[in-house]
Amino acid sequence: MNIVPLTDASDHPNEQIGSKAMNLSKMKKVISSIPDGFVITSEMFKEFFLHNQIVLTHSNIQQNLLDGQFPADMQNDILSQYSNLMDNAPSPVAVRSSSASEDLEGASFAGQYETLLNIRNEEELFTSIKKCWASFFSPIVQNYASMHNVSLEDMHMGVLVQKMVQAEVSGVVFSSNPVTHDHREVLINASYGLGETIVDGTVTPDMFIVNKDTHHITSELGLKEVQTIQTSAGSQTVEVPESWQVKFSMDEQEVLELVRVTKEIEDYYEKPVDIEFATIDKTIHILQTRPITTIKEPVT
Repeated sequence: MNIVPLTDASDHPNEQIGSKAMNLSKMKKVISSIPDGFVITSEMFKEFFLHNQIVLTHSNIQQNLLDGQFPADMQNDILSQYSNLMDNAPSPVAVRSSSASEDLEGASFAGQYETLLNIRNEEELFTSIKKCWASFFSPIVQNYASMHNVSLEDMHMGVLVQKMVQAEVSGVVFSSNPVTHDHREVLINASYGLGETIVDGTVTPDMFIVNKDTHHITSELGLKEVQTIQTSAGSQTVEVPESWQVKFSMDEQEVLELVRVTKEIEDYYEKPVDIEFATIDKTIHILQTRPITTIKEPVT
């Protein structure tokens, strides 16, 4: 199949779905707080290549992909899934690359592939899918793959289309403290709006370090200078009101609930994980989850 619902994605080979979608599909069977979506498999990626007669070794392959056209049957399949996802209630979606090469043991391509947020119509959707595919051939990805002896010739790259969460607060969680390498501690970075500002280093987020056993929280207030929000015109970065900057973006109850969910995910994988999350009305939504593939020995 060229397109599969996110709930069923884990029943398919990782080469077709990609690691990002595979991890979320597995977790969607365990926890309920993962937004619905569908996955465009690597088979459609390859069919798009053939339809547009794109040459894998061409030096301008990224632009050739962006200039390529979807055949009618492929468009119809994508739009059918998109319509089902909207369910007569149009809302923005996130379009995320999901490569099977991500999160390999000893090599992580995390953050190197394209993610497009706040995609609001069919034209933006098709363009975003092509941008995800094109990122598979970016110089950064190609160089990293070469350094780690990872072959990309098989084009194992899915694309995940998922309902956007109208995030009031977003952040990342490490179930093992990445600074001290203490597996007894969960580290959370959180700030207002979409998580882009944390991932790209635009803001200094709030930081919470939580002991898994005692639930003791050590908090450090971040500046949280700006936030990225969704508008009818797309994503927009705006200043955070001063009254918001001087208080924490999450309260103790939210932090402890996030730690509980994180421990549940960690127990599932039986190894440390990192997670991306967003909250609305203090309800936590898990946007991404993956096992940490480069782990140091725990502090004793």
